[in-house]
Amino acid sequence: MTPTEAEHIIEQFHQAIRDLRPDAIVQSSKTLPYTSARIKYAHFVYGEYLINNVTITEAKLQEVIESYGIIESLFNEDPEPINTKYREYLEGLRNGIITHFRMPNPFGESEPVGEFHNFLGECWFLRYHTGLFTGNALGAYIYEAIRDKAIKAQDIQSLIRLANTSLTRAVTFPCKRSNAESVFVTQQPTSTPTTKPTR
Repeated sequence: MTPTEAEHIIEQFHQAIRDLRPDAIVQSSKTLPYTSARIKYAHFVYGEYLINNVTITEAKLQEVIESYGIIESLFNEDPEPINTKYREYLEGLRNGIITHFRMPNPFGESEPVGEFHNFLGECWFLRYHTGLFTGNALGAYIYEAIRDKAIKAQDIQSLIRLANTSLTRAVTFPCKRSNAESVFVTQQPTSTPTTKPTR
């Protein structure tokens, strides 16, 4: 695969991303233009090319890292069970109930983000014999920390803000909604928040 082919595959991947909220949070892997493995491979080819041939900015590296991370976060072979739990989760938040659903990380899941960052760091070191100038895609880790803290603290308002925001997707793609269009949960007045176990 050439870097030009890799870039084209990544662009087509971004074209396939849809912001399905409020009805769904995860897309079917069948909507991808290529297999997820080929898209991941394209990221490795393109990332290595950028480091070896382009004067790269931290923002561009962060975007490529996040792009790799959202492959597993936003796509699934069987999305409907996840999307059903997502709708139940939103309904629970409206009623002041926190279920145990773990919202997919719109910055990309931390494990693949870390994996790809390590690969880029290795490429950078082999080329320049210094450490990579950027950390992991911070959005993935910040989002995860805020989400986990809000769940632990039973903080309904923070969880509603996380569910509502579209500003959590830094990778530019055609169907991204503006923040003004992304308010999906308005909380009904309730008593003390409760946690409902999942089945």
